[in-house]
Amino acid sequence: MNFNEILGNNKIKQDLQEIIDNNTISHSYMFVGIDGIGKKLIAKEFARKILCLNKQNQNCATCDSCIKFNSGNNPDFLEIFPDGNSIKIAQMREMQEKVYQKPIVSDKKVFIIDQVEKMTEEAQNSLLKTLEEPPEYMVIILITSNENKLLNTVKSRCIRINFTGLSKQDITKYAGAHQINIASQNLLEMCGGSIGKLEKINENIDDYNSLELATNKLIDGKLKNVVEEMNCFNILYESKEIIQDLLDYMTVLIYLHISKEKDYRQKFLNTIKLIEETKQRLNSNTNYDMSIDNLLFKIWEEFNENNSRS
Repeated sequence: MNFNEILGNNKIKQDLQEIIDNNTISHSYMFVGIDGIGKKLIAKEFARKILCLNKQNQNCATCDSCIKFNSGNNPDFLEIFPDGNSIKIAQMREMQEKVYQKPIVSDKKVFIIDQVEKMTEEAQNSLLKTLEEPPEYMVIILITSNENKLLNTVKSRCIRINFTGLSKQDITKYAGAHQINIASQNLLEMCGGSIGKLEKINENIDDYNSLELATNKLIDGKLKNVVEEMNCFNILYESKEIIQDLLDYMTVLIYLHISKEKDYRQKFLNTIKLIEETKQRLNSNTNYDMSIDNLLFKIWEEFNENNSRS
């Protein structure tokens, strides 16, 4: 897959190609942006180009390095990703052994570390030693959706490249090419420019549709009592695996109502705050059903205290 086949972030692809063309490759890069926007695809294509033996052909697939790279057997390339829930120091030590082995096929060695925000602190400190004293032939590309979890000393030694979400046009183009039905403009907003999120939504489309129906009933004041509300939002109890995404979508729906209708009543703003507080509780392993109960009771109070909050 060459740069032209990867949707979005055209300026970044152009800049990376110029780095290859001008032979101004640095030792370490950090690709930053939300999940599902092509960071890893672009990183791997950048790696292939760095290792390519035929730099005059941007889309080379015939040199020894590219053939081995495209078949997953290039000895000068290593991709590291979480082992379970984290990237461990043992993985960094294994990488360091390979770092100091000279290239075999190309004149460079490239290491991609994906989801680097999941590195343990010990692993980050181990990586730091490599970043501080890199061999001249080494290139490391860190990929992250949450740079706040990285040590400042690690971040300061990398060239930072900020990725942006794909345009709605690109998302729609991808959906059409892969036979993904975008059920509504609301769901398109929920994607936030992420193909990864689009695919995840598509896998759970019935859950999102159920939540949208329930949220619209809430906004329109069509729920008669708190029992009806809890029954209507039963999808929140049933979908633990994607609850954070569903709560995000509920927030999107309320924000869209506010912006479209210019309806700035406090109950909507307070409900968004309640949703965010619930997300934090769930992240801290609070009892799941009680957290959803608490959210729905408090939302009912916001919408019905004194008949209607302004």
